[in-house]
Amino acid sequence: MYHTNTKCRIIDYSRRNMNIGKRSYLFGVILLFMLILASIIFITKTVTAERTSAREKLVTSVQIKKGDSLWSIANTYITEEYRNINEYIEEIKTSNGLSTDTIHAGNYIIVPYYADAGNRIRGVQ
Repeated sequence: MYHTNTKCRIIDYSRRNMNIGKRSYLFGVILLFMLILASIIFITKTVTAERTSAREKLVTSVQIKKGDSLWSIANTYITEEYRNINEYIEEIKTSNGLSTDTIHAGNYIIVPYYADAGNRIRGVQ
């Protein structure tokens, strides 16, 4: 009789440990799911502002300095209307009749950009 009672206690203890393990695992899975969900919600939020004025396309003349490249100039003047810098560099090349990326210090190039209507002054660096 003592032997049977001990077996039952061992089995009950084992079942209790299994239930605790299952609960811990379930708690971990739920916690992980909640963290992923919170990350998705908070990280992917973007702020969009409505434009209060129209944008217009303008050009400015830039003197090429030693060490300048189309990339560095484009990086200075690019605006959000362009999908990427490569597209913008191609527009600069087209605007200046360039077939290659080669530019020379001392020359001037025309650089298109977008600005709010009425904001026509763009600092040339």
